[in-house]
Amino acid sequence: MKKLLVLFITITILSGSKPISNTYNLKTAIDKNLVACKFRGNFESPHYYQPLIIDITNLTNKEIIIRIPNGQKFITDSTDTQDLIITQEELIALSPKKKEVKPLFSMCIQEYKSASHEGTTFKLGTLATGNLSKLTKEIEKTKSFNTIGQYSVWAITDDFSLDEIDGFNEKEANHYQNYMATLLNVPVPSKQKNSYKDYYETTKIYKSSIVGKFKYNIHDQSNITIGLFNEQNIIVRELYNNPTQKAGEHLFNYAFDLTTYQDPRYYIRLIIDGNIQVSLKMEPRRS
Repeated sequence: MKKLLVLFITITILSGSKPISNTYNLKTAIDKNLVACKFRGNFESPHYYQPLIIDITNLTNKEIIIRIPNGQKFITDSTDTQDLIITQEELIALSPKKKEVKPLFSMCIQEYKSASHEGTTFKLGTLATGNLSKLTKEIEKTKSFNTIGQYSVWAITDDFSLDEIDGFNEKEANHYQNYMATLLNVPVPSKQKNSYKDYYETTKIYKSSIVGKFKYNIHDQSNITIGLFNEQNIIVRELYNNPTQKAGEHLFNYAFDLTTYQDPRYYIRLIIDGNIQVSLKMEPRRS
């Protein structure tokens, strides 16, 4: 009788346990018709943070987990818009017949093309290999979802100069200059005389210059970036960056040489925790 009782209890415990969810790579899940997916641009994010949104639906009657691997490429359906690459692996748990909409950490792999927008659509591409795969894993490891990480990607995909891998976090910039030099087997760039911060965070007036102020108020400590973007929505200069900006009102002054930038208009954008909150159009007057 005791043996039967023990057996009954064991069976009850096992039958009450939660079913194990199967995990599938995104490509496998699509090929097996387990999910329906749409991929579109995210205009609320700059091209180096979360410029891609996945809209995914579980077509099965079981709970499943979808893995989107680091290094997965997404190919745009537009000939003048950037392709993207995942810079952080994502696991998306889907209940039966349920949908999830989620932004994905990714970066542009075509510097010379325009950033994606809300009307941009993508299809699944191939997985990165070689140096590009190593780099996107390094970006995930160091959480460098910023211009330094983006410039490093372009150093592989677009022959971007290692001298230009720079930013407000000098330690992070030095790491990636050295990392990329080792990865590409080229010399480490020589140090510039003027620091990245001082070069543009100044009140110096040039012969032809852009001068202005940027005032903002935040309620909580936030990751703040102020960037100068061109008409293709590509950042051409990070004017300010503070990943731990304290709550309160802040005023940022900027002035820089207009001859460096020749486009008819630019946008200065306030980015809070990866989302574009303010976008101011500038049309510089030229003599």
